[in-house]
Amino acid sequence: MKKIYSLLSILFVAGAVNAQVNVTYMVDVTNYLAAGNTLGAGGIRIGGDFAATGAMNGAAAMAAWTPSDPTCALTDMGSNVWGIIVTYPTSSIGLTQPYKFVNNDWGTNEGTDTTNTIATNGCGTDDGGGNINRALVIPDADIMLQYCWDACFRCDGSDPIVLSVEDVNPISAVAVSPNPVTTNATISFSLQNASEVAISIVNLMGQEVLTINNSNEAAGNHSYNVDVTAIPAGNYIYRVVAGDAVTSGNIVKL
Repeated sequence: MKKIYSLLSILFVAGAVNAQVNVTYMVDVTNYLAAGNTLGAGGIRIGGDFAATGAMNGAAAMAAWTPSDPTCALTDMGSNVWGIIVTYPTSSIGLTQPYKFVNNDWGTNEGTDTTNTIATNGCGTDDGGGNINRALVIPDADIMLQYCWDACFRCDGSDPIVLSVEDVNPISAVAVSPNPVTTNATISFSLQNASEVAISIVNLMGQEVLTINNSNEAAGNHSYNVDVTAIPAGNYIYRVVAGDAVTSGNIVKL
């Protein structure tokens, strides 16, 4: 069995405390689908005690233990990996965030008495009442976590990702301004290497609502104008894809 790093020792990395902390939760459902399961109409969701930690999805407060709520929808990032960026206030640093991944809604979720690997392998707890939840100690710096469905490892058996976006992604310095946006915003980023770049806006159901760019770009800094006039007000996710790398974040249309 691969070693699972202590969440307490890894997540509390050195560095200045930010005004807020972004945690990217990702789950790989490759093995789950290979076992004969199918995804529900709502896709992959996340359920957790988010109200107690002040968690936000963009400008919206996340619902507590309600994966059917739009704020709890993950985005299909490709290759059977789904993800969501959750923002926490600095007052929540050090608190424990219980959560679990859910297929569409309760009844098709990981962490049950018959599949209790989350508890037995050390990345969650069994409350003794049939609920087995993942547990994250909210860190003091932005991180990305990726697990295999109902497991404490990635689907290839390796340790979960606990790295900054810059460490795992050749796309860096991503910024959206202004955000929230009424009519036009600018998405800017930097590429480590020349690559084909695709930029899009998707809704919380993972449906693409706006294609911004799809072309080959050189290494260096880039910026693109985003005209969101035609899309309804609400919370969306922007995606910047360069080759096999994906960076995403929240964008709010007023």
